[in-house]
Amino acid sequence: MSEFSFVHCADLHLGSRFKGLETKDADTASRFRESVFDSFRRIIDLTIEKADLLIVSGDIYDDEYASPSTRMFFARELARAGVPVFICRGNHDSVTSWDESIPYPSNVIEFGSEMSTIEVSDDAEVIGISYSTQHETRNLVSMLSGSPDRFTIACVHADCESVTEGYPYAPFSLSDLNGKAVDYWALGHIHKRDVVSRSPYAIYPGNIQGRSFRETGEKGAYLVKVSSRSVVSCDFIPTQTFVWNDVSVDIGGKTLEQIISDLKCYGKNDVCRITFTGSGDLNTMLRTEEDEFVKILGGSLDCTVSSIIVDTVPFVDIDARAGGNDITAAVIKTGRGVEALTKDEIIDIICTNKPLAAHREYFASMSEESIRSLVEEALRSTVTRLEAMR
Repeated sequence: MSEFSFVHCADLHLGSRFKGLETKDADTASRFRESVFDSFRRIIDLTIEKADLLIVSGDIYDDEYASPSTRMFFARELARAGVPVFICRGNHDSVTSWDESIPYPSNVIEFGSEMSTIEVSDDAEVIGISYSTQHETRNLVSMLSGSPDRFTIACVHADCESVTEGYPYAPFSLSDLNGKAVDYWALGHIHKRDVVSRSPYAIYPGNIQGRSFRETGEKGAYLVKVSSRSVVSCDFIPTQTFVWNDVSVDIGGKTLEQIISDLKCYGKNDVCRITFTGSGDLNTMLRTEEDEFVKILGGSLDCTVSSIIVDTVPFVDIDARAGGNDITAAVIKTGRGVEALTKDEIIDIICTNKPLAAHREYFASMSEESIRSLVEEALRSTVTRLEAMR
């Protein structure tokens, strides 16, 4: 087995629900519920087509939504893979009283709470360890070690200090990966994919289907090819149904039709939360007719618009407002007075702020035009905020 390929995935969270999304359309709601299962089916298809092994690094289920039907689905898909499958348990894979009544197929090895080693050929092996409790505090990575004369894959669900998402179960540091005769650390637990090391390889594939705006972008698995006991390629393969997108749109100088045109790049499998920023004519509509605005977007775009965030301000004609007798006019008068000063005088004013004073040399290196632009930007920002509060 000097040459072989394997698929590495993790954090399936089968049965998990989407968060931050409401839809009254029954078909769409059903597609969202099934998307996690569909993504795993695609991973099995990938395994059947291109891989000799499948590694699943924990959090197969999602405690709250684990059920016999979910375990049955997982067992049947693993049998369909038709290759050796190695899995470890993570913090969401609690043991249930009915686990043994739905056994995994014979091609599946589930690691226990102590390290074990499975030889897959004369020159390759898979080692792994599972959680002994939901809130695992052991450094599982430090407990694993491979054989120097074999290509070793380590299957473990653990939290790396350099990329943690705030749930420090089975914590480890990058230094723990070294000197263990492990060639590929098949990690799980972090939902954002990350190649944390290339010598040795240590990869979080991320979860297989984003479920909220905390999990944006493509999701899927890694296809890894090995030759002569070395990784020769490591490719991420997207398998998700839906992609969550945080979209920012500047309304400056744009009509509603132009906004819609800009958003046409998102298709039926995109879920978008749109933040509108900037200053323009659309500000009033966004602030007074938000529900109607969402309805128009929903009827004009192929993507699912989850929600919109309005962070726009009204357009202000500064010259027209300068002739008033209120605070806005007073601010404009002061700003225009500063603009009339010399470059050095403006820098003196800027540097009355102690933190900025430390950067006086930087301001001095700027052109006079750039310094005056700073004043203009500060004036426009202040006036715009005052007008928005009226």
